[in-house]
Amino acid sequence: MKDIKVIRKLVSKEMCGFLYNYFRLKRKTAKLMFEYGVISSLEKDFGVFGDGQAPSKDTFCLYGDSAFETLLTKIKPRLEKHLQQKLIETYAYARIYTKGDDLKTHIDRKNCDHSITLNVGGARWPFYIEDENHDTIEVVLKPGDAIIYRGDKYRHWRDKLEGEECAQVFLHYITEGEDHPNSSPFDFRPSLGLSLTQAKYMKDAMQRIKENENN
Repeated sequence: MKDIKVIRKLVSKEMCGFLYNYFRLKRKTAKLMFEYGVISSLEKDFGVFGDGQAPSKDTFCLYGDSAFETLLTKIKPRLEKHLQQKLIETYAYARIYTKGDDLKTHIDRKNCDHSITLNVGGARWPFYIEDENHDTIEVVLKPGDAIIYRGDKYRHWRDKLEGEECAQVFLHYITEGEDHPNSSPFDFRPSLGLSLTQAKYMKDAMQRIKENENN
């Protein structure tokens, strides 16, 4: 398991409790805003219900959240010690799964040299990954535990959740000093903490300023 490592208690019990409650509140407010038409069902800045890998409309998914991307930076030194490599942050993603949800078998995209799945709360739920020999490894993470793996290399998945819910945060990095033609620091955004829409507006604004300076 050269590229697969389990780290117990990567995050403290107290921090997990905070992140779990924070995440559930984000889900509650997003659901209310969607239900009352405050935001369009096409709006993604406040999270979405269901995505390509976890299509259930009960699964709350959140990209680029500031709290989770602060964690992305905060734990990086510990991960670098485990991996013996320097890392560059790309993005954080998170899901709250509910009973009956599953995670489709998949490989992560190129901005995921190193993927971290962190359990922040909820039911016991096995995580499955194929190693370099195509053997299936089953890992059960308690809140605060994490598994580091080559997300862009190894297939991973989860069967149907039998418990009521489970919250997972996914932290992604690329290796510093290596050529990454299809990836970029901060997932092609100007900064961590930006949604994809916000990143687009920021890049457009930065481009306009640059063009004005050159005129």
